[in-house]
Amino acid sequence: MLDLEFAGIRIQLPTNQPLLLLKQQHENLFLPLWIGAPEASAIAMSEQGLTPPRPMTHDLLLSVLEAMEVTLERIEIVAVQNAVFTAELVLSNGKRVDSRSSDAVALAVRVQCPIQCTEEVMNEAGVVIESSSEGEEAPEEQMREFREFLDNIDPDDFT
Repeated sequence: MLDLEFAGIRIQLPTNQPLLLLKQQHENLFLPLWIGAPEASAIAMSEQGLTPPRPMTHDLLLSVLEAMEVTLERIEIVAVQNAVFTAELVLSNGKRVDSRSSDAVALAVRVQCPIQCTEEVMNEAGVVIESSSEGEEAPEEQMREFREFLDNIDPDDFT
């Protein structure tokens, strides 16, 4: 399994479709996932430390797990088929729960647990952006190629 980190949510214009970016740690390899607006909102709110007045669905699930004395240890993105990503929640009681990748990431961001991905998924869906040195912006040419890649993806391919 590869370790990933949440790299942000971007809005793809002109469709206004949210795109979740996960980055392989210590690499310039990104996993782009098209997600719905509600999931993007839930992730962005959590990332910004905002707490809604009433629990959102992801908060409710975490409260249920806590009431059952179970924690979310990590999430794993385990498969991609026809541009649909499958994730699993790995719980402290050893159980695994099938999940949409966007919901799994929303939970992981909330509890700050590890996000992992199989090498097969990254080989199939990962996008490389090389930079000249660690911590520097990727060269403009590679950013242009990445933007072109995003421009040519149809959000319907990911539903």
